[in-house]
Amino acid sequence: MAMHATPPALVAPVSPRPAHRFGPMQVDPDTAALSAQPYLRAIHWVASPAPVNVPIVAVLDTGVTSTAAGLQGRLNTALATTFVTGGNALVDTEGHGTHVAGIIATVASGTATSPGVSILPVEIADAQGRTSAQAMAAGIRYAVSRNAKVINLSLQGAGFSKTEQDAINDATRAGVLVVASSGNTGGTAKEYPGAYRHVLAVGAVDNAGQPLAESTQGLHVAIAAPGQDISSSGNNGATGGARFENRTGTSMAAAIISGVAARLLAARPTLSPSQVTELIMGSPRPVNSGTDRARGTGVVDLVRALRAKTPANDSAEPDDDPPNARILPALIAKGQFQGERYGRLRTWSDVRDGAVVHLDAGQTLTAEAVVSNRADVDMYLWRPGSPVYRGGAAFARPWLAVGAVGPGSTENLKYTAVQAGNYVLEVRLAGATRLVRPTYHLQAQVAG
Repeated sequence: MAMHATPPALVAPVSPRPAHRFGPMQVDPDTAALSAQPYLRAIHWVASPAPVNVPIVAVLDTGVTSTAAGLQGRLNTALATTFVTGGNALVDTEGHGTHVAGIIATVASGTATSPGVSILPVEIADAQGRTSAQAMAAGIRYAVSRNAKVINLSLQGAGFSKTEQDAINDATRAGVLVVASSGNTGGTAKEYPGAYRHVLAVGAVDNAGQPLAESTQGLHVAIAAPGQDISSSGNNGATGGARFENRTGTSMAAAIISGVAARLLAARPTLSPSQVTELIMGSPRPVNSGTDRARGTGVVDLVRALRAKTPANDSAEPDDDPPNARILPALIAKGQFQGERYGRLRTWSDVRDGAVVHLDAGQTLTAEAVVSNRADVDMYLWRPGSPVYRGGAAFARPWLAVGAVGPGSTENLKYTAVQAGNYVLEVRLAGATRLVRPTYHLQAQVAG
C-alpha cells in the first residue's frame, strides 16, 4: 500500500488538455489468466457484456506501467499525468499502482474485447510510495477535470488533512465516487483517506470472507472485498520479469470495489456516487451480525449489485456543515414559505445533512424530520454566518439557534428568528454505534 504522509508539496500544474475519446482497443491475452483468479469467484464475478458506457476510473497511486499484462487497451495514456517531481505516470517502478490498475481492469472488463473501463493513471506517490496532502488533492481535482467517475485511493496514513477533505468534497459535489482502502494497520485507529467523509471505505477479507488481521476496522468501513494473495499485473512483465504479482492488503480490496463501481456505471451511466454506494453496500454477502466494523455491510457481491433496483438518489452532497450547505440550493429561499427534501444518512461517512432556510426577523420556522429503520434523529438550526462545524459547547454557544435532541426516529423543531438571514437546518444521525444508513424525510414551514 502506498504511504500517505504530509511532507512539502510536490505539485505539478494542471494544464488543459483536449477531451479523450476512448475507442475500441485490442485486449492483452493475459486477461484470460487474470480473469480466472479465485478472488473473482469470491465476489460472484460474471463476465461483462458490451458496456453501455465506458467510465473513467482514476488510479491515484505510484503510476501505472503502460505495457503491463492485462492493461492493453484499458489505459487512458493520453491524459495520464504526474504530481511527483521527476515522475512518469506510465512508468511505475514500485509496482503498486500497476497492480491496483490490473485488478480494476479485470473486475470491470474480464476478457471482453470491448473494454468496460478507461483507467486514468495519476501519479501522486514516489517510488517509495510516499505522497503529500497537496499532491493527493491536486490529483483528485485533476481526475475530476478529466471526467473521471471513480477515483481509487489505495493509500494509508494517520493524519487528517483539510486540504484532502476539501478535494474529496469537491469531487463528490462534481458527481465522482471516491473509493479508498481502510488501512493496513489493523485495530481501530483511523487511517486516511479511508476515514474521510464522503469516501467509500473498504476493508479486506480472505476468500472465505473472514477479515484480514491487518485490515483497519471502524465505523467508517462501508464494505469489504478480498485482499489476500491477489494476483494482478506486474510492472516488470514488459522487461522480462514476472507478468503477474501477488499482493495482500486493503489496497487490493479497494481496487475490487472500484472495478465493481465501474461495472455498475458501465451498465447505468446516470448513477450518482450515492446510488453506486448504496447498490454496493445494499447488496453484499452479509456478515453474521448484519454489519461489523471490519466488513461494513458485508463482502461485495457483483451479481447482486448488478441486479439490484436503482435506489432513490440522495440529496445534494456534501452538506455536512453550514458553509457547504450554503453552496447548494436552499430548502426555503427568501420569499418562500415551505420546503421538503428526502435524503440518506450514513454512520461516519455522512452523518449530517444541512439545508438553508431563510428567515426574516420575527418569522417562525417549524420543521419535522422522520428517519427510517428505527434510527435516532436530531435537528439543529445554525445561525447566519455559522462556520465549519466543530463539536463542543464553545462552538455551539455563539452559533446554535435551537436544537431538538430527543430520542426516537421523529424530531420536531420550532424557532422564531431574532435576526434575518440564511439559517442552516441540520438533520443528524444520533447515537449510532454500528453502521446504519437510514433515509429521512424533512418538512419545514415558515410563518409570520
